[in-house]
Amino acid sequence: MCYNIAARQQVDELENKYGVKPDAELAAHGYYHVTGFAHPKLPVLVQENGKRFELMQWGLIPSWAKSEEKAKEFSNMTLNTKAETIFEKSMFKYSIIQRRCILPVDGFYEWRDVGKMKYPYYIFPKDKGIFSLGCIYDTWINKTTGEVLSSFSIITTEANEIMAMIYNSGKRMPLILDDIGWQEWIDPKTTKKKIQSLLKPSPNEILRYHTISHTISHRNMDTNYPDVQNEVLYSWNK
Repeated sequence: MCYNIAARQQVDELENKYGVKPDAELAAHGYYHVTGFAHPKLPVLVQENGKRFELMQWGLIPSWAKSEEKAKEFSNMTLNTKAETIFEKSMFKYSIIQRRCILPVDGFYEWRDVGKMKYPYYIFPKDKGIFSLGCIYDTWINKTTGEVLSSFSIITTEANEIMAMIYNSGKRMPLILDDIGWQEWIDPKTTKKKIQSLLKPSPNEILRYHTISHTISHRNMDTNYPDVQNEVLYSWNK
């Protein structure tokens, strides 16, 4: 799946990539590593009523969630959404047609099973640029407080060969869209047939990857620092 990402793009990088400038306050929400289970708020690209960046919480809450308790429950269940069933499930079938967005990331993290151990990897773009992750979003209103909360879920697909090797226990990967694909993804006029054609693994050649320190796996440690992405070789991959 995709529960751990890096996202520290600068304003000019996002503007060059997507042709729209985010507010500096939005771009300031950056991480060398963050887990979705922390439900961070991140800048995502939408094209509803004009192309723009909007700050959204990771973990989709459907608009029809009836209570804060259910909203929290949903947000833990919807960090990711499987491409294969996205048009069928009531929680997602409206958003996939009407509310698609892009999460820009520098890279993401996944774990490989080797013997009885799990080894963390950092996966990043070949050109060290930005991955455009295909996502869906929704807006929920807290009836108790009146707060309006927008939230998103990252779509996952079957793994390509590289990700099947790295994430060998699950063989999944995030939906990574190229420069044509992300524009089609957020376009409100894109047809269901075209959306379905975009729901596929990315080519192997756009990915670069290496093993990193086990530090990232320690839940009680702060892992939001630059060196968390540094390559660390183990005896079996030297």
